Formats: sequence, structure tokens, C-alpha cells
Amino acid sequence: MYYNLASMQRNIPSSKKDSKMGMIYLQCVVILLYCSNVHGKKSGALQSSCDNMTPGHTGTAQTSPAPYRVVVSKTKYTGGDTISVTLQKTASNQFRGYLMQARNQAGKKIAGFNLIANSKYLQCDSPRDAVTHTEASDKDSVTFQFTAPQTSQGNITIFTTAVENYNTYWVMMKSDTIIDSAATGASSRLLPSCVLVVVALCCFYLNRH
Repeated sequence: MYYNLASMQRNIPSSKKDSKMGMIYLQCVVILLYCSNVHGKKSGALQSSCDNMTPGHTGTAQTSPAPYRVVVSKTKYTGGDTISVTLQKTASNQFRGYLMQARNQAGKKIAGFNLIANSKYLQCDSPRDAVTHTEASDKDSVTFQFTAPQTSQGNITIFTTAVENYNTYWVMMKSDTIIDSAATGASSRLLPSCVLVVVALCCFYLNRH
């Protein structure tokens, strides 16, 4: 028996065809949105991650000790110093993504990162104040050069989020604190002066008695 498919399709009530086409359109939109969302995460952190440094993934941040650490080449800085900042694994766990920021004691984000291969800036409060990945390959470590601010900004800590996979990540891991030598220099110069004053007062008192 021969069926004319074109004729059969014309005989389908328009409401049914519209409903079917609507469902297909909706499915296409959902797939496109999902693909766009996945691509966004693979190509780095989003602007919404600037403050709490939490990736827009499912699940919650891990509370167990992180299998990664953040290492800095200096623990004291003066204006213009170059400091190496390395995110590295401490176990077999590699990481696929990261977000790195420098902040002072007041929580202010400090600009100064220089890009490396497969990285980009995520401008949060000012240019160069955060860096993130541009692809999601497995990594053992990444190292950035951070240029310390020319003017005193207080002590600085590097905060880093590391993403092992879409559902497993550690948020705001801390480096050692990088001390602002301009701030500590004033107190270190003041101490000898105070000692001299105390000694002079003691000598004066002894001579009087």
C-alpha cells in the first residue's frame, strides 16, 4: 500500500503540528543554553565569582583539606617587587580550573597579576586584580608573576579557588601573608629610638641619685 507522506502531514491538524514544533524548539533552546553554560565554565570563572570566589557549579565547596597549595616566592614586599605565585597539587589530584586574587587585610582586591598562557583577566574591581583559566585541561601547577603595588597597601594574601572537576572544588585557599615592608619599616625604625629614650632617662635618673 502506498502512502503519500506529504498529504498525511497536510492532514494533521495545525494545533498538533504547532505543539510538536513548539516542543522541538524548546528542546533546542534548552540544549543551546546548557552548551553555553558549560562552555562558560570551561573558559574561566564568571563575574559573579569575584567576591566569594565560588564557581557557578552544582554542589558546594569542599571542606576537607585541599590537595593543592598556594606558594609565594616572597613574604615581604616593597613597591614594584615581582613575586612568583604558584598554585600546585600536593597529591595526585590535578585541577582543571582556578581563580586567583590578591587582597589586603581590609579585603581590598590588589591589582598586579601578569598573564601566562591559557589565562585571562577577570576584572573585578580594577584591571589585573584577578586571573582565571581559559581552558579546562588537567593541570599540575600554574605560576603567575605578581607585581607589588608601588604605594603601600598593607599586608597582602593570595586567595585561590581550585576546581578539580565540575562538582569538586576548594574555595579561597590562602597563601602565606606577604608583609608590607613600608608599614613595618616605620615601627622598626621607631623601636630603636624608643630604646635610646628609655636608656637616656635611666641614666639621668641614676645620675640624680
